[in-house]
Amino acid sequence: MKKVSKRKESTWFIHIIFAVYMLICIVPFLLLVAVSFSNENDVLTYGYSLIPKNFTTEAYKYILSDLSTLLRAYGVTGVYAIGGAVLSIVIMAAMGYTLARPHFIFKKFLSIVLIITMFFNGGLVPTYIINTQVFHLGNSMWIYILNGMVAAYTVFVFRTFFAQLPVSLIEAAELDGASELQVLTQVIVPLSTAVIATYTFMGVVSRWNDFTVTMYYIQDTKLYTLQYLLQQILNEATFLNELKKTMPISDMVAVPSETLKYAMCVLASGPMLVIFPFFQKYFSKGMVAGAVKG
Repeated sequence: MKKVSKRKESTWFIHIIFAVYMLICIVPFLLLVAVSFSNENDVLTYGYSLIPKNFTTEAYKYILSDLSTLLRAYGVTGVYAIGGAVLSIVIMAAMGYTLARPHFIFKKFLSIVLIITMFFNGGLVPTYIINTQVFHLGNSMWIYILNGMVAAYTVFVFRTFFAQLPVSLIEAAELDGASELQVLTQVIVPLSTAVIATYTFMGVVSRWNDFTVTMYYIQDTKLYTLQYLLQQILNEATFLNELKKTMPISDMVAVPSETLKYAMCVLASGPMLVIFPFFQKYFSKGMVAGAVKG
């Protein structure tokens, strides 16, 4: 009985720890949402609160004032995040499978080349010149898809994971007449769902939150990503408020710049919060697979 009671106590203790950790994670997001629906003057006067003193949607109305531009930015970001991540994973998985095959004669050479890229980088200026002057990717959707397509670390993660799979399955498929492409797509990929899903989601998130590619390569406003567009909206709001202070105009309405930041965070993070639960079950196994680079 004592062992059972001690076990129950330890279980309750673990539950309490995870409940506290859950609150630590959830409360900041709830505060983020609450401030985004708060009145600007209330936030500046009383500070942040989980319950808005005066509920308002001024910040969202300002962001959504040009809805077509915002929706276009969502579309561009979706293509960048999903299209770029999927194509990148396909190429890196193929490279990882190639390096995992023992009879590939250029395996050592390619591995050394990839390792060099992990420690040495040409820098921003050479990369910019190559992308714009050599490949002519500047100010086009292709810069979102092709830029940063291969990450050496992820290639080695795939190689390690694929090398741990039973060789007998590959040999059986080859005896049945399967080609290397069929082995990869019909044998390896179905057994690697966890690691592929994990790194696909990580690629989507990193691209979704990125604004530097737009800042460096894009001049056409129709090709702005969501993050860069929201940054431009915030800069515009800040400029208008500063202009109102220096040049008071009676009919000029103040822009809620403080609550605007939080509304932008809600709009930017919303899609990722919807997608994350579908990938969560793969994270444990996928991250363990990526923890060892043999």
